[in-house]
Amino acid sequence: MRLAGIIIMGALALGGCAPRQDDPSNPPRLGQWHDRTVLTGVRLNDRALKEEEIPPDFRRKLARFDKDDSYCGEPRPRERAEVQALLDEKFDSCEIETFDLNGPEIAVLSRCRPRRVKEDVLMTAKVNGFTGAESIRLDIDAIARLTEKTGGNQLLMISGRRELTRTGDC
Repeated sequence: MRLAGIIIMGALALGGCAPRQDDPSNPPRLGQWHDRTVLTGVRLNDRALKEEEIPPDFRRKLARFDKDDSYCGEPRPRERAEVQALLDEKFDSCEIETFDLNGPEIAVLSRCRPRRVKEDVLMTAKVNGFTGAESIRLDIDAIARLTEKTGGNQLLMISGRRELTRTGDC
């Protein structure tokens, strides 16, 4: 199974840096930004997993979730069509059900089916956050539901937070 959290995190990541002139219509200001993403939890069937309960190969995949970077630019949320194109590259079918960038608030909900998976898997990604002149925060929940041949379900939820903080001018 693909790691939904990492893929969704990339698809919902803020777009690249804009030209070196601040865009007044975009809330985040041009400047030096610290960009940090952390894994905040892994749950299986609504039970929080301790790190030692996660299989080593899956733990290595989850480690890619954490990142810490700095850059100079003006972050901006991606447009719906851009996010849809990124998701279409990674999944057989993917539908963005909610895509709201209302003022400072961000809310996205998508449901996708991964490629090359023999089991019946549905991945749901929910992102809530805000964007401001000096900071951006995205809380992400990626939920994979595996429907077994017996009719039962297994639910895996990976949660993370991405925070961008403006640290000064370029």
